[in-house]
Amino acid sequence: MRPNSQTAFTLIELLVVIAIIAVLAALAVPAVNGALTSSQRSKCASNMKSIGAAMHLYAADNNGKLPSINCLNPESTWIEQLQTYLGTNYTSVRISPADPRATQKLQTTHGTSYLMNERVEADSFVDENGVPAPGEAVFDRLVRVPNPSRAIIMFLGNTNKTDTGNDHIHVGVMKSWGGVRGEIWPDAFGGGATDGSAGSANYLFADGHVQNIAASALKERVESGQDITVEF
Repeated sequence: MRPNSQTAFTLIELLVVIAIIAVLAALAVPAVNGALTSSQRSKCASNMKSIGAAMHLYAADNNGKLPSINCLNPESTWIEQLQTYLGTNYTSVRISPADPRATQKLQTTHGTSYLMNERVEADSFVDENGVPAPGEAVFDRLVRVPNPSRAIIMFLGNTNKTDTGNDHIHVGVMKSWGGVRGEIWPDAFGGGATDGSAGSANYLFADGHVQNIAASALKERVESGQDITVEF
């Protein structure tokens, strides 16, 4: 009789294999998450560039005037005014791929993940007599933007802003980091820190370029007293 040559894994060997699989899985998850974040960031930037291009076309057809916000006209959001210029891309570009409320906003008429700078609405900065506030920057026309390559015209909105009444940021509350976080989503990509200082977000500037800015850099500017709604 020949001895049985078949062998089986010992318990220790099985535990070693399981441990190796667990380590490999732990290494793979950050890589997958990083790739997903990178993909969402790129698609979001592409959306904003398309919106920026549409905005410039709109301005060219309207004597340099930028789309208005619904602060004084609830029936007309800026994204609605750009619908013709965005054409078939309208639905796909108005929602950020990172937005956890994307489905809800897609089902909302003219819902969007992006918020216009309130400074495009000149009437937001006048008193009860219609007198403009002295020294207040207004970006209602492209020619009125002193430095288009440094003026943020559009932000990725705080995900709590879901209805069409929230199509713009409110300049008055953007002077503190808490106020900023209540309006926009500075850590949309790769965030997670409790104070919102990790990760980054995309921003559309008046000249049409999109820049990804680290939340920590934005926080530093805000806390130093800089008004990021005027210049970054």
